[in-house]
Amino acid sequence: MKRFDAMLEKDISGYEGEFSQLIAEAPALYRMMTRLLDDRALPREMSPLVIAAIAYFILPEDIIPEDKYGPIGYVDDIYLCAFVANEVAKASGSPDILARNWDGNVPIAKLVREILDREKELIEDKKDRIMQYIGYDQLGLTLSDNVD
Repeated sequence: MKRFDAMLEKDISGYEGEFSQLIAEAPALYRMMTRLLDDRALPREMSPLVIAAIAYFILPEDIIPEDKYGPIGYVDDIYLCAFVANEVAKASGSPDILARNWDGNVPIAKLVREILDREKELIEDKKDRIMQYIGYDQLGLTLSDNVD
């Protein structure tokens, strides 16, 4: 069975449309989420949120489905990974946990900030629906709108 990140790389290869630079980082964002689960510095309360981000990537029918929209359908997955990465960095007290689990092409702190700053452009008004979809309210965490 192929690894999901390899299938994701194949799915987005050659894509040159809207948000192509962000979409190109999708496989690295997915890998970072999976690596965070093995990082001993990951605060325990963050594990369910990281797992939710991984599952959201894999689920075919999410808020912006890839089957319907093609590679542009990954923008909600990318947004969720950036949101989770930001929450993990805040909970752990440092972005170092992200950097040591990152193998993407741009610095992870810069990428997370860019994605979160572009929330409305990427996902419009779908943040609440995405958070409801992953059961964010059931994770015992408080939804924050601020970026650290």
